[in-house]
Amino acid sequence: MTSLINNPLFSGISAEVLSDNLKDVNYHTKVYRKGDILARQGDICNRLVILTKGSVRGEMIDDSGRLIKVEDITAPRAIAPLFLFGNENRYPVEVTANEATEVIEIPKTSVLMLFRKNERFLENYMNLSANYAHTLSDKLFFMSFKTIRQKLASYLLRLSGQQQSEQITLDRSQQQLSDYFGVSRPSLARELAHMQEDRLITVDRKQITILRKQELIRLIQ
Repeated sequence: MTSLINNPLFSGISAEVLSDNLKDVNYHTKVYRKGDILARQGDICNRLVILTKGSVRGEMIDDSGRLIKVEDITAPRAIAPLFLFGNENRYPVEVTANEATEVIEIPKTSVLMLFRKNERFLENYMNLSANYAHTLSDKLFFMSFKTIRQKLASYLLRLSGQQQSEQITLDRSQQQLSDYFGVSRPSLARELAHMQEDRLITVDRKQITILRKQELIRLIQ
């Protein structure tokens, strides 16, 4: 119960109400070791998996068999809640434990039961699914650019618009950003250095100043 009450899916729901809602709901706990696979890409998603301890990574297998890291998911988040429903309710990625990990699994029928029991849970679920869909949309957008420089240009321009300044603060570490773009960290670091050498930007750790904004815009047109 304590492990669930801290999950965003149950935000705004008291422990007493949640305990009452779960009385007739089927769910169980599972433990995974580092390197264990929780789900394979293409497996049917027929249960809601909520991390209560540890972290996992989602990796997509391309046509050549290469694993492309999509994201890390840490407790207390749920794994791919968006894909529990729909005609093609299959895992879009392979999910592997990064460390000793514990999860609570709730079958789809029980999730539907919780929807009927608690409107707040339904609202939380829909909001999280929408946020997840937005994140996936962003990833597809950046994957549409062929070069790391184009990905960086688009990303920096977006941050500049959000922060309303050409002196911006990265909202991710270089490792997180390389995972987000689906490239290696050394490749990302090299391209940042090249863009600085070309006087497009200056880089000071997470602080970046855009020097030639129009040139960045031309890169992505």
